[in-house]
Amino acid sequence: MFIRNTHHCELIKTSDLAESSNKYCYSTFSNLFWSWTTINENHPKCRQYLISLATINKERKRHFSNNHWWIIHPFSKIRFFWNNIMMVVFFTAFFVIPFSLCFIILEYRTVKLSNINPFIYIICWIDIISNCITGFFDKQKREVILNQGTILVNYLKGYLLIDILTSLPYNYLTYPWKKIAETDDEYIITTLINFIPVLKLSRYLTFRSFIKQTFLYFNCEDISCQMFLTSLFCLYILHWFTCFCNYTLLVNVFTEKASTNESYIKSIEIEEIIERYQCALFIVLENFTATGYGSIEPQSEADIVVCTSLMILGRLVESYIIIILLQTVADRQFAKSKYEQIVNQLLAYAREKQLPAYMKKRLSAYYSYYFRNSYFQEHKILSSLSDALRKEVVLHSCRRLVENVKIFQNLPNSVLIQIVINLKSELYLENDVIIKAGIQGDCMYFLSSGTVIVLTPTGKEVCCLKDGAYFGEVALLVQNQRRVATVIALDICEVYRLDRKDFRKCIAVHSDLFAKIERLATERMQQTGMIEEENKQIILHSSLLNNPQRTEDAE
Repeated sequence: MFIRNTHHCELIKTSDLAESSNKYCYSTFSNLFWSWTTINENHPKCRQYLISLATINKERKRHFSNNHWWIIHPFSKIRFFWNNIMMVVFFTAFFVIPFSLCFIILEYRTVKLSNINPFIYIICWIDIISNCITGFFDKQKREVILNQGTILVNYLKGYLLIDILTSLPYNYLTYPWKKIAETDDEYIITTLINFIPVLKLSRYLTFRSFIKQTFLYFNCEDISCQMFLTSLFCLYILHWFTCFCNYTLLVNVFTEKASTNESYIKSIEIEEIIERYQCALFIVLENFTATGYGSIEPQSEADIVVCTSLMILGRLVESYIIIILLQTVADRQFAKSKYEQIVNQLLAYAREKQLPAYMKKRLSAYYSYYFRNSYFQEHKILSSLSDALRKEVVLHSCRRLVENVKIFQNLPNSVLIQIVINLKSELYLENDVIIKAGIQGDCMYFLSSGTVIVLTPTGKEVCCLKDGAYFGEVALLVQNQRRVATVIALDICEVYRLDRKDFRKCIAVHSDLFAKIERLATERMQQTGMIEEENKQIILHSSLLNNPQRTEDAE
């Protein structure tokens, strides 16, 4: 037997496209190069900007048909791997470059060279070359640019010159000049040249983007990423200003016209670099926190300017940290804070309307149970979702009801979804009347949580219903049927209401479910009727016993 009308998916998977690329690739290396340089659907930015599989495959085809075969896609495996390498390089460079400049290369006692920087510079030159052949995502046009000329122009407008200038080994190039420098001016010129690699710190925003990309790849929370970045920034600030402190004091030694003994760097008789770093770090921490000047009180004007600058910058850094922490806490506690605002408005409303104490208590209990100390607008959230996702969310949120209500068990999933999406949530407090006997009924209720008591019209208790029960179905089975019982909440009850029109659409068309409800409704009507008649007889008999004159008149 042959199956007709079978759907053949035209979306090409990654493996399928790799097989089709064999027509154009002539070696295993070419296939490997293609798989690593083309777009990868697991790339964090690919998941952010290119959502659908069709869009990803279309972009992959466009990249494959590009005349410039050497262009690397910005959302490729190799680019993500290289970005992680550069993240480690930037992390190291932001520590090593300022430290080597201020504590090694510009050491006023002896001229030294850093052995770590050359490795950083080599990797930076590889990064420059890779940036020249890697496409970029244009946020305005919402597309990936793969044209070689446009890539170079964009890189030239960005960090190309800075990357080139900060990737040259100036400490090795100026080493002979420092050895033969005879005047302070010559030494200052070589110092300024060696200061150029510090411009590498302008790449800190790129470094942050790589960290965010890594956190996004592992699906970590934004708050965790923000806290990590803030902590790392504080660490860098302390390190950079420690280097800045030592650097300014070194410059002061060579530029101060007065006696160099006035500068308190001369009074620190420490030969080891690590100990000098610890001393400078202590000075920075003391001035940042405004608790002192450090180990030695500043004497020259330049030293006082440095300490004053550190104190001002310390206040700015502290303000930044406080703002970030407050923003993080506010974002995390937004729903709770919004709920507290609503409660405050509720209390103000109660005072304005002079509501009694018991009513204020009931209002507070209602809001506390309904929002669970976290404010949210359920209607707006659900209305923004697609139909399929909304049905899935509603079904999951009503899972306790579905598990508890026996008539919902063994129902087809399609019927169950149709019922659940038409349910309307309601909340009743203790002693609230949910249904009153004798009134026209137009809905039935499903009890999700809580306990209710069922009473006859004359007040006789019929039964108590708990989680998973349903009631009010009698009025929906018989046209123009009035409620035969009163239902009162014994505690806080969460119920779901099903209106008459939805009842006919969801339940009446399902014969088995309708038969179950009809059978139980008939039993309940008979039971309630019998109890009501017995209660009427008891009431009548009691009234006759209490009034014998009416009995004699009746005879």
